[in-house]
Amino acid sequence: MERLKDWYQSERRKLRTLSRRAKVEYIWQYYKLWIIGISFLLFLTAYITVHRLTVPADNWFYITFANTYAEVGNGSELWRGFVAAAGYDTREKNVYFNNSCYFDPSDTRYNAYYTYFVAYVEAGTLDAITMERGDLELLGARGRLLDLSGDALAEKYADRLVYAVPANPEYGTEPLPIGIDLSDTCLVTDFHAYDGTCALGLSANCPHPDAVARFLEYVLSEVNPS
Repeated sequence: MERLKDWYQSERRKLRTLSRRAKVEYIWQYYKLWIIGISFLLFLTAYITVHRLTVPADNWFYITFANTYAEVGNGSELWRGFVAAAGYDTREKNVYFNNSCYFDPSDTRYNAYYTYFVAYVEAGTLDAITMERGDLELLGARGRLLDLSGDALAEKYADRLVYAVPANPEYGTEPLPIGIDLSDTCLVTDFHAYDGTCALGLSANCPHPDAVARFLEYVLSEVNPS
């Protein structure tokens, strides 16, 4: 404490002998890293505080549109249309459309996006994910998607089910329904999120299955029956 006090008194004496401009130059030269660091810390604290006070903590619905560069994220036309159709109040809870996730289900080693995906599944945050159909089949084989056997969605969309055989034989050797084909929906035809095929899978720990059902109804609402 005494050393700090001596240092402070010494710096005060130095500054008394300098002009105003020289004081500014001296402080910036010797303390700019401290100034930058403290300024960043204050900014970060203010940002986190404002974020916590203004952004709802809970979600109505959280979906990831993986491996696409299309504008289907938060605030997009797709997002606005779904929020309006579902009647969700985003001042109360979030509707989160994540379109910044890129990984190959056949090789997930060292991929941070896949690590985040798994974390969101395990935490019970993620509701659903869309990918090209072949990729979703590979992902379903890894056990990260909900087995739709006996689920109401499987009955309702029986003609659209996507199947995968578990990669681990302990979980069975027969194909399981792990997704719903959306290749003829607005995700492909209007928003061009995917080329050719698209399928949706529910997270293995999906917290809001009713919201997933609403999303499916929304994207399928304009599909002409074959």
